[in-house]
Parts: sequence; C-alpha cells; structure tokens
Amino acid sequence: MIHTNPAGKTPANPNFEALKEFCALILRGHNEAVFHRCKAYLEKDADGYGGIPAVLYLLSGQDADPDDPFGNTADAGKQLVKPQYYFISSDAGAPCLEDFFWFIEDGIKTARGLDFVIDKERFSNDDCIIEWLAELSAQLKDLYIVAFDGAGEDYHFTILNQADCEKAMELFKRTAAHVNGYSYASRVITSDFQG
Repeated sequence: MIHTNPAGKTPANPNFEALKEFCALILRGHNEAVFHRCKAYLEKDADGYGGIPAVLYLLSGQDADPDDPFGNTADAGKQLVKPQYYFISSDAGAPCLEDFFWFIEDGIKTARGLDFVIDKERFSNDDCIIEWLAELSAQLKDLYIVAFDGAGEDYHFTILNQADCEKAMELFKRTAAHVNGYSYASRVITSDFQG
C-alpha cells in the first residue's frame, strides 16, 4: 500500500540507515538477520502503519511467524530475538507484577548489563503496568525508561542511559518519518506517567 500525503506526493522512503542504527542500539550490537527482517517490514508496509509495529514486536522477541499465512506470533525457536530481553512489548493489562519484575530484572537489566536495585515493596499487585513504570522510573538513578509508540495499546520500552536514550529516540523518529497519516513518537517515562 502506498500512502500519499495531503499534497498528493508519494511519501519518502524509509530511512534504512537509521533503522540499522536503531536495531543495533536496542540489541546492543548489529544483527544482520534482524536488520533485514525489520527492513522488509518497512518495505512491505503490510499493516498500513509503515511496518513500525512489526519492527517493535520483532525487537521484543514477539515476531510474527514468517511461514504462517495468518501472521500469528512465532514460537520461540523461530524468533530472531530472545523474548523480553533487551526490549519489552507488553499489553497494558497483560503482565502480572511478578512478570513485570522478571521483564525488568531477568530481561532488560541482565541483557543490558545495568546495575540497579528495585524496591519491590513500593509496587502493588492492585496496580498495572502504568503505575509500575512510573514507580520504576522514580527509583532509577541515571537511567531512563524510553517508550516507543507502536500505534496501539501495547507498551514498547527499554531502559537506557541518557545518551543512548536520546540517540534511540532520534533514530526512532528518523526511522518512522516516512509514514504519512500517523506520527510515531517516543518518550521518556517519568514518575508522573499516566499511560
């Protein structure tokens, strides 16, 4: 599908160099297979959103099965990225608190080699990921939770230092700049996060 902007012009091509740098930053190093799958998603624009949601799910280890005509999520053996390691994609109501801690401590913290301690007593099972992200943000020192818009209700995020956070946000903006009709954004989640 080709989108046209209000002036009737054909949109710009995806910025594959920015995509390559974005993937490498998120995964802590270049992965040729991941880059090419992400590039294919941007080229196909199969979902009408420029392929950006598919890229975010791939980076979180929740890629669609390329052999499934219905596009269901691939099993672990077909994922190019280990699920929930460098980057989290989570439904707003899906994780329980125990899973959230696992995503952060055994996933992002371990994969990225980060050093922080979570005061688990400050979290409540009665809350959801919105409150947990706000509380986690309040507890992090010199680290930032950066969230990427996936044109849906899911949360796509990771934890980075300030320089990498700023770079990731800029690369994401450049990667998604070709999409007309929807403006993708990224943001730092702070202690007053409301979802």
